[in-house]
Parts: sequence; structure tokens; C-alpha cells
Amino acid sequence: ISPTREPSNISPPPTRVLRTDGTDDRPFIPPAVMPVPEVPDGGLLNAARYTVAFARARWQRRRAVKLLRAEINSDTSALDGVLLTLGREARAAGVDNRTLAAENAAITDAERRRDAIAGQGTEVLGRKTDENVKFEDVERQRLATVSDAERVTADAQKDVTSYEAQRRALRDKRKDLERRQKAYLQAAEAREGDAEKSPMGDARAELRRAAEGHRREAASLDPERQDLERKLTAVDRPLSAAAAKLEAAKAELDGAKRALADAREGHRHRLAELDAEHGRKLREHELTEAEIVRRMVTLGTLINLHRVDRPEFTELYQRIDRLRGAINARTTEIDRLTAERAAYDRPSLLRGYAVLAGVVVAIIALIAIILAVA
Repeated sequence: ISPTREPSNISPPPTRVLRTDGTDDRPFIPPAVMPVPEVPDGGLLNAARYTVAFARARWQRRRAVKLLRAEINSDTSALDGVLLTLGREARAAGVDNRTLAAENAAITDAERRRDAIAGQGTEVLGRKTDENVKFEDVERQRLATVSDAERVTADAQKDVTSYEAQRRALRDKRKDLERRQKAYLQAAEAREGDAEKSPMGDARAELRRAAEGHRREAASLDPERQDLERKLTAVDRPLSAAAAKLEAAKAELDGAKRALADAREGHRHRLAELDAEHGRKLREHELTEAEIVRRMVTLGTLINLHRVDRPEFTELYQRIDRLRGAINARTTEIDRLTAERAAYDRPSLLRGYAVLAGVVVAIIALIAIILAVA
């Protein structure tokens, strides 16, 4: 980046994690690889040896390039970490000038937005706490209403059960009484029939007297039956009232349960909305924090480009120079190894591949012959 470039044209570099494992100032050590073999003079055996040696050298260089690229990524992360530290120290020291003004203003604005978002997140958590407290009161009231409705319903059910038991007992007594009256009347009719069939005389008279006696017995039960009818009528009125009270209590209980379920469902919805809003605030806070980190790295980059003369930055400048030197050295080494990987003699390689392929075919044929003979 040119030192004369305006700060507004500098794109913040990607955010990376600050390394603290002590490897950010690691010196560059060239990887140990075998030398690329010389082009052979001639001969199939020399070509085969050249092919094997070059394959080994190329594989080593491919592995070394992969390792060097990983080290470059590590050094780049470490460099971003040092630049971030430089930017933070510059902010803490209040370093500012025309070149840094735009980035400092952007960082200040981002920090203001971050603090505002943090306050909004705290406000959402406060609303969530208020919602929980409010719901506890509402739920306690609704539960009390449900409990009262259940008690009223249980009492009404007991009354209905009691009246139904009384009515059932009276109806059982009435059925027994009516069965006895029917038996007396059937007996009287049977005596009357026997009397009609019997000849005139004492036997017929006796049968008629017996029939009359059965009718008197049946008639004597009428007062008791009428009394049972009055008692049944008297039980039906409170039973109907108790049944109506039970239906009303059940309806009230169902309404109380629905109100409790609605309150709980509404509470769940409100909590879900508050959680979603708080999650959005957290994401906004993370994005703003990441923006601040990126801009801090950019600020450190600008300070390093212009080498603001402050004694507390000297060690950071030295670390930056060492990391950049290591990155440049590794990049140069990658270019050299890549060039060596491509520096091969094509005719010699083709002859070597042909020789090796022939050897493999010969070995396979020998094995096949041995197996066929065996």
C-alpha cells in the first residue's frame, strides 16, 4: 500500500485471531529437500534413475510448499494480531492526525453503535424479566381461579351424586312396591279365575274371599307408593338445580382452564419474540465488534505505514518487520520450489517412465508364469 494513499480508500483486512502461543516471531528456516537431479547423459538405466529421483524431489517440494503456505497463513494471522494491538494502543494513547482521522472517527462511531446495541440488549433482557414477573402473577391468579372452579365443580358433583343416589333408592323402593302390588293383583285375578271354574258352594266363596283379600293387600300399598311418588317429586327439584349448577361450574372450569392455557401460550410467544429480538441484538453486537476489530487492524496498518514516532510502538514495529520479512522469505522460497518442480527434462522422464513400466510388466508376467507352472 502506498504511504500517500488516502485512508478512505483502504479496505479493512479480514479479521483473524491474535496469536499468543509465542510463534508469531518464528524465524524463517528453509525446508530441507533433496536437490533436483541433473539431466542424465543417456541410457535407459540412467533415465529410470533420473525419473525416480525427480519424482522424490518433486514430492518433497510439493510437501514443503504446502507447509510453507500454512506457515504464511500463520504469520499473516500473527501480523494481523500485532497490527490489532498497535491499533488498540494507538487508540488508548489518543494518537490522531489527518491520516488517521477518518479511521478514528469510524471506530468511534462503531463503538458508539456497539454501546447502544449493548444497552438495547440489556433493555430486552429487562423486558423479559418484567414479562416473567408479570406472568407469574397472572398464572398465580389463573391457577387460583381454576382451583376455585374445580372446588365448586366437585361440590356440585357431590350434590348431584347424592340426589341421584336418593332418587335411585326411591325408584328401587317404588319398583319393589309396584312389583308386590302386581303380584297381589295377579293372585287376585288367579283366584277369580279359579272361582269362575269351581262349582257353586263354599269353595267358590272361599276363592272369592281370597281374591278380595289380595286386592285389599294391593290397595293397602297405595299410600306408601304415593308417598314414594311425593318424595321422588321432591328430590327431582333439587336434583335439577344441582345438575344445572354442575353444568355451570363445568363451563366456568373450562373457561378458567382456557384462560390459563391462553396466558401460558401468550407468555411463550412473548418470550420467543424477546429471545429472537435479543438474538438479533447479540448478532448486531458481534458484527459491530468485528467491525471495530477490523478497523483497529486498519488503524494499526496506517500507523505502521506512516511509522508514527512513539517509543511504545517500537517493539511492535520490530515484530511487524520480522513477520513481513518471514512472509516474504517464505513466499520467495515457494516460488523457487515451484520453479524447481517444473524444471525437468521431458525426454528423460518419458524414457524413464517407459523403462519403469516395462519392468512392472515384466514382473507381472514372471509372476503369472510362476503361478501357471505351479
